[in-house]
Amino acid sequence: MLDDRKKIILKITVKDYIESAQPVSSRILAKKYLLGWSPATIRNEMADLEEEGYLIQPHTSAGRIPSDRGYRFYVDFLLDNYELYNEDIEVANSIIFSSINWEGLLRRVAELISERTAFIGVVLFPQLDKTTLKKIEFIDLKEDAVVIIVTTSTGVVKEKIVRLSNSMSEEEFNDLRVKLNTRFENKELQEIYWTLSKEKLDFKMPIEIKTGVLDILQDLLYTEREEGVIVAGVSKILQYLEFQNINKVKTLLDVLEEEKTISSLLFTSYLRKGLTILIGGEISIPELIDCSIITTVYSLGENTIGSIGMIGPKRMKYERSLAFVELIGKTLSERLTQLLGD
Repeated sequence: MLDDRKKIILKITVKDYIESAQPVSSRILAKKYLLGWSPATIRNEMADLEEEGYLIQPHTSAGRIPSDRGYRFYVDFLLDNYELYNEDIEVANSIIFSSINWEGLLRRVAELISERTAFIGVVLFPQLDKTTLKKIEFIDLKEDAVVIIVTTSTGVVKEKIVRLSNSMSEEEFNDLRVKLNTRFENKELQEIYWTLSKEKLDFKMPIEIKTGVLDILQDLLYTEREEGVIVAGVSKILQYLEFQNINKVKTLLDVLEEEKTISSLLFTSYLRKGLTILIGGEISIPELIDCSIITTVYSLGENTIGSIGMIGPKRMKYERSLAFVELIGKTLSERLTQLLGD
């Protein structure tokens, strides 16, 4: 753990670099912030911080910039309390009062994060591996055909038309619907899929309907997750000095177009069930070495179902970014519960 003097110097160095994007020298610290400190003391402390891995000296510059370790210590121990702008709260309230459907709502959240932060907004769609069944319904099309409708706890609706080898009456469809919902309501989709695939039920169900339900569940469990990422405001990253190199920008944009890569990052947040910050090399993707990612989860009632966040340069105002992402996550959870909780 750093002593108090080193904490002060590290904190000021990080904050100045975030504002200026220029290496911070001991002269700048002595002149702008630490007026009563000896320049020699500041130089020695900065040299110690560099030796301990909290600061690095780029090129032959007289100044230093934070390392990933320096940013991490700053985020974990040195952040100031932050009060959000009124505009930020108004943006969050706009989510609460939004009347669009849940998918449109998630897309708007990604856009709002990008608009308010000038970073990249990202949203992971509801993760259906832990989603439960809300209900199964049937619509009799006559002529030995039926529409199977499966609705999940996250509001996703999938349907499939199947042909029956033997006709069924309206009473039989209703009886089967009641039995299926009694047996599987509020059960996880994976559990239902496994049960229908492996176990013998205590009631009769036509093989065509059973196969149709399994097909829908498989679609929900596998196809939906691969396509479940929203990325907004990618071009905003280009305004920052860290991303002025054409080759660096090209590789960064290529990565951001890979949905599975972004999905895996957001899925990490989803599994951790809370506010998550990854800085530089912690991201484990070389193309994002100059970035930080801040994410949090969103919920439907008591169930965590997905995650949202932002991707920006490591040189970001973490106090505001953390507070804003957390606010939007909580507000989105409230709105989704209003839309889909019944």
